[in-house]
Amino acid sequence: FAPPGKKKMGSPQIAVGVGLAGLLAWYAFRRRRTVGIKERTSESVAIGTFENERLSQSADLSLSGTLLLCTQNLAVSGANQVLLNLVEGSIWTGNIVVLSPSVGPFAKEFADLGASVCIGEVGQLLSRVRDVRFALCNTIMTAHIVLELTTRGIPNAWVLHEWWPSGMLEDELKKRNDKNTNAQVVAEALAKCPRVVTVCDAQRKLYNPTNPCVNFVGVPMPSPSSTEGSAEPSTARPITLLTLGIVCPRKNQLWAVEVFKEFAGSRKDVRLLIVGARYIREYEIQYVDKVKAAAAGDPRIEVHDVTNNVDKFYSISDALLFTSVNEVTPMVIAESMMRSIPVVTTDIAGIPEMLEHKQHGYVLPLEKANFVAALDELCEAGAEGQRRRLQMGAAAKRYANARFTNAQMVAGYRASVLQLSPPVILLDMDGVIVDWDSGFIGAWGSRSPIDRSKSYSMEDCVPTTMCSEAKAVFHQKGFFAGLPPREGAINAVKRMVGLGYQVFFCTAPVLTSAYCAGEKYEWIIRQFGQAFASRVIMTTDKTTVRGDLLIDDKPCITGSQMPTWQQVLFDTPYNRLVTGKCRLLSWANWEEVVASALVHSVGGTQAATEALPNETIVTKQMVAQLPDFSHMLPPEYRTNYVSWRTGKAQGAKGEAYQAAEELRAKQDAALNNESEDFTELTIYRSGYANWRRGGVSGAKSITFMRDD
Repeated sequence: FAPPGKKKMGSPQIAVGVGLAGLLAWYAFRRRRTVGIKERTSESVAIGTFENERLSQSADLSLSGTLLLCTQNLAVSGANQVLLNLVEGSIWTGNIVVLSPSVGPFAKEFADLGASVCIGEVGQLLSRVRDVRFALCNTIMTAHIVLELTTRGIPNAWVLHEWWPSGMLEDELKKRNDKNTNAQVVAEALAKCPRVVTVCDAQRKLYNPTNPCVNFVGVPMPSPSSTEGSAEPSTARPITLLTLGIVCPRKNQLWAVEVFKEFAGSRKDVRLLIVGARYIREYEIQYVDKVKAAAAGDPRIEVHDVTNNVDKFYSISDALLFTSVNEVTPMVIAESMMRSIPVVTTDIAGIPEMLEHKQHGYVLPLEKANFVAALDELCEAGAEGQRRRLQMGAAAKRYANARFTNAQMVAGYRASVLQLSPPVILLDMDGVIVDWDSGFIGAWGSRSPIDRSKSYSMEDCVPTTMCSEAKAVFHQKGFFAGLPPREGAINAVKRMVGLGYQVFFCTAPVLTSAYCAGEKYEWIIRQFGQAFASRVIMTTDKTTVRGDLLIDDKPCITGSQMPTWQQVLFDTPYNRLVTGKCRLLSWANWEEVVASALVHSVGGTQAATEALPNETIVTKQMVAQLPDFSHMLPPEYRTNYVSWRTGKAQGAKGEAYQAAEELRAKQDAALNNESEDFTELTIYRSGYANWRRGGVSGAKSITFMRDD
C-alpha cells in the first residue's frame, strides 16, 4: 500500500492505455541514444498529502469507482447505524456495496438507501466488483478483511467501536469463536492498516494503531418540532433526571436509583425517569426486578420500557443522569447536549472528551458522594438552580453542535477517503499543458493565415492546398520535444501534485510520426523530472483510462467505453461552441475549476426535487376543485377524508398504504426492542424511520402532499 498522496503507479485505480508497454520499450531504446537530457531535467516535484476542506464537506463530491463497506454482520447494532448514517449522509455519490458474511435486518435499510448488499467473503466480491476504490471496515471483527485489502493494495480504513483492553480483547474474541479473527490478526491489522479510525482519543491510546485517526460518532440533529430541554419553572413540574438505555448491569441503573434516593432525600420536587426496561434476556429481566425493588415503590422513580420515541422523554427532562460502567462515546450524551440538557456522567473511556466538567455538566468518578454533590448543585430548587441548568444546557448545545453532528462525522470520513485515494486528474498534453499552437505557428511562419476556430485539427485551419504541408510540420523530428509549455501550466501541475492530487498525463500520440511518442516523454522529463515518465499514459482511446477528471481541449472525446472521468474543457477557439461541460479558461484559476467540477455534475440528471415532465403534482387547490363526498361517508371514515381534502398527507382510514405503515411501525418497534442498545439507533425511531424511507407521514418537520 502506498502512503497518502503517494499512490503506486499501476494500481487498480488507473488503467494504462493501449500499447503503452510497447511505447515504453521503444522509448527506452531511444533514450539510450539521447544526449544531454539529464542535464536539462527539472528538479523533483514534491508530492503532498491531499487535504481539501471544501471537498471533504461536500455531499455532492463525485469520484469514480465503488465504495465498499465491510461489516461484521447486518444485525441491529449501533456500529451498523454508523455505516448507515455515512451512506445516508452521502459520503459517496457513486456505487456503494455493503459486504456481510450473513444476512440481517439492516440489509433492507442499506438497500433502501440505494446500496447493494452482498453476502459472502471479500475475495469473492472483489472478483465480481472490479473497481473498488476505497473500503471501510467496521468493528474489530473485520480485522482479517483489513489485512486482505491492504495486501491487495486497496485503500481502506478500519473503524473500531469496541473498548476491549488487553485480556478482555482475547476473551471477547474467544466468545465469538470467529475462525478469521484472533488477537494476533487484530494486532497485525492495527500495525498495517493505512487508517484506523477510533471514536475518541482514549480509544486511540488503548489500541495504539500505526496510522490513527479520531472521528467522533455523529448523531442526527433534533427535528425543529422536538422540544428541547424543558425551561419550565420547577413549580410547574418536578425537576426531572433522565436515565436512558437498556436496563442492565453495564448501564448500572441500580446504582443510579441509589444515588438519586440519597440525593433526593425527602424532596418532592425531583423525579427520576429510567427508560429502557425490556423482558427478553433473563439477566436483563432479573436486573429490572432489582432496579424496581431498589425503587421500593417510590413515586418519584419511574421505570419505562424500551421506546422508539426518545424525544418524548428528552422533552420533559432537565438533566441526564448517566451511570454506565462500560462505554466508549455514548450517543445519548451527545443527543442530550444537542437538546440543551446538561449531563451528569461517569468519567470512563471517551466520555471526558465529549464535554467539559462544570461547563456542560459534570464528569465524575463512580463515587456516590461526587454524584450526590453534583446533583445537589445542578438540581438546586428555585431560580438559581433553574438558571444554572439553562446556562449549562445552552453551553452544552453549542458545544455538541460544533462536534457531534452526522454531517461532521461524514465529512471526517470523507476526508479520510480523499487522503488515501485522492482525486485522479488526467491531463492532456497538446493544447493543455503544452502550447501546441504557438509551437506550430512558430514553425509555420508566414506561409499562410491560420483560422484556429475552424477545427480541432490544425491541417483543416490552413488553406486546403497546404494541408499536407501543415502535417509535415508536426511530423518533423524535434517538433514535439521543442514545444513551449502553456503559460502557468508547469507551476499549476507542480502545485496540483503538491496538493496531493493523483496527476497523470493522458495523451494521444500521432501514430504516423516516428518521433511524437518519444519526444512527449522527453518533454515531460525535462519539465517535471525522470520520475514523472511513469505518469505518462499514451492511448488513442482515452475512454479506457480511469480517472475522475480529464482536462482536455478536444471538443468531443469518444471511444469504446463509458468514461469514468468527467471532462473539463480547456478553452480554445475551436471548442467555444461546446456547452454542458466545465471550462478552464487558463491555468490561473485551475484550483477553483477543478474543485467545482468534482462537486458538480454538469449536464447531469434533474435535481431530485424537480418534477419529471409527465408527473402531476396534486395540490391542495386541485383537491378543493374535486367533488366533495364527505356527506356520504360514515362518521369514522369521514374525519381523515376531510383532513386529506384540506391538504394533510394522511388519507381515509383503511387505505392499503396506512395498513402497510402500521405493519412497518410494529416491525420497527420489535427490532428496536431487540437491539444491543436502542439509544445507539435512530433508524427505528417513530417518525424518523418512516420519513427516511420516503413515507408521507414521517418526521413532523416535513410535510408531503399525497398525489393520489
